[in-house]
Amino acid sequence: MEAAQEGALGKLVRKVEERLDAGEAVSIGTIQRVAGQRAAGPMLLLPALIVVSPLSIIPGLPAMVGINTILVAGQLALGREQVWLPKWLTERCVPAKYAKKLMTFLRPVSRAADHVVKPRAHALTGAAMRRAGAVICVLVGCIMPVLEVIPFTSTWAASIVAVYALAITARDGWLALAWMGLVSGAIALACMLLA
Repeated sequence: MEAAQEGALGKLVRKVEERLDAGEAVSIGTIQRVAGQRAAGPMLLLPALIVVSPLSIIPGLPAMVGINTILVAGQLALGREQVWLPKWLTERCVPAKYAKKLMTFLRPVSRAADHVVKPRAHALTGAAMRRAGAVICVLVGCIMPVLEVIPFTSTWAASIVAVYALAITARDGWLALAWMGLVSGAIALACMLLA
């Protein structure tokens, strides 16, 4: 895929893969360096996609991504311009033996997403939606460590975070609306299961 045809996710994946090819480990710190400290969307998006991938079986990974989600989305909800993360979190790496598998998963996902997602209906990704969505992502991040013990549930939680993050990264208002529908459906399903 040529750089001119890449969308928001494709560019991020390509930059992370370039770092990986240069011998750098895939970590939250790598994502932060690629995206920049002002890019909360990508810092939520790529870690969430790691949990959506088959790598979610790595023990402790959903919990780490949950902590990352709480910290990044929490700062976004508070309106912070720059995202701060503790060093111990930014240095957590995907084990080298899984990094290539991760890229194999992310490449086709990014191509598919970039064909559908594009900047549109910007008003739906404005400050109010970004902050409200960030609060929901904080709540999802809080339950991710608990969901790790129930198979596949952390993947669903990470999907909610990933769709939100992609919507604000690409400034796609229609995707933001779809995300609201996804959250509403998840809440309705949870209410039915708990009733």
